[in-house]
Amino acid sequence: MVPFPTRRLFILIALPALLSLGLIVDDDWLPALLLLDLGVLLAAGADALLGLPRARRLTVDWSSARTWSLGRGESLHFALANPGRRGWRITATPDVPSEFTLSEREREVVLPGRSRAEIEFVVTARERGTWRLDGLHVSVTSRLGLWTRQLRIGEPRTIHVYPNLKQLGEYALLARTNRLSLIGVRSARRVGGDTEFERLRDWHSDDGIGRVDWKATARRDQLIVRDYQANQSQTIMLLVDAGRMMAGRSPGADGREASLLDHAIDAALMLAFVALRQNDRVGLIAYADGVRRWVPARGGTRQLNRLIHALHDLQPELVESRHEEAFVHLERKERKRSLVVAFTHVLDDVNAGHLERHLANLVGRHLPLAVLLQDADLHAQLRSAPSDVDGMWKSAAAATIANWRGEVIGSLRKKGALVLDVAPERLTAEVVSGYLKVKAKHLL
Repeated sequence: MVPFPTRRLFILIALPALLSLGLIVDDDWLPALLLLDLGVLLAAGADALLGLPRARRLTVDWSSARTWSLGRGESLHFALANPGRRGWRITATPDVPSEFTLSEREREVVLPGRSRAEIEFVVTARERGTWRLDGLHVSVTSRLGLWTRQLRIGEPRTIHVYPNLKQLGEYALLARTNRLSLIGVRSARRVGGDTEFERLRDWHSDDGIGRVDWKATARRDQLIVRDYQANQSQTIMLLVDAGRMMAGRSPGADGREASLLDHAIDAALMLAFVALRQNDRVGLIAYADGVRRWVPARGGTRQLNRLIHALHDLQPELVESRHEEAFVHLERKERKRSLVVAFTHVLDDVNAGHLERHLANLVGRHLPLAVLLQDADLHAQLRSAPSDVDGMWKSAAAATIANWRGEVIGSLRKKGALVLDVAPERLTAEVVSGYLKVKAKHLL
């Protein structure tokens, strides 16, 4: 690659230029200045030709995990090798997408001849998806410090950034200790006869006295209650809208700003995790102006991995969502009665009308649950009192939209669909609570 001049070269060039001002007083200096100029040119040329390495003179072996987790720091390990006799002064930085952040932007390394140097960077991915990492960018300074050459070394690699699954471990831990209320999940009182014994566990203050196992209590000298299993082997179908309405951004429960689609994916994966733990079958349809992802409904622990892989690189598209494509696909592929959980966002009559019509058609054959994500800016406008005329008009417009959404929700409920109208930061807890309520009341 073409070398770039350094500040030192500009200073070296400026020196004869300044001295040439002396020619105004005495032109006898002209031969000496010409020789000086020639010397600068020869030095710069020799430094550019002989003082810089070619790309093949530096090699790098690098390693990284193929699967990353969103928001978690991952290590990139580089092993730089200089097989030649000359040493080089190098500034290195990994070639990563702009959606990634580096713990330190660059690292300076002195690489002697016939030696190796180990460099490690910690990189954090801020967006899900499939990404390409293009090795290492190195900037090499020439012998005299007059030039630098930019080189990219190392083979490119593809990595997959998955959603952060920390919430799944938190749920499993809190479920074992019956403390799901700490993450906003509300348990529902079961109706009817779930009589299949599941396990014994310690008593908690919200357990009824009728659930105490007195024999186990006597043996352990502390209150022990019985847990019973809910109806199992039912089907949950996740419909995830990836159209333009899901491209808006909103802060989540952890304060990180993400798209509405990101919030929907997090909630969908948590719901899948909980349902699979209940031995239910879970499937997926993700769509925009057509079906983008299809995962047939299955049970078992491997199904969660299939869902994660299907959703990890799904991004919102700036197209109008065609709900009919998803619902026709559902009717063609899934005939068994299912809880159909549709994650979407509506802000206009046309979109809402299509969604309402297709959800109403499901009633009877399936149990539809519409999960409507709220617009953070819209509801923030409703919560704050207007301070001027412009604020008053904005609040009035927000109230009009909120009232219209209320009418849409009321119409959906009259037609037999379940509805959750929820802020993105509360989405996961509300969706899981809604699923547990359906299971407890045997609605499916």
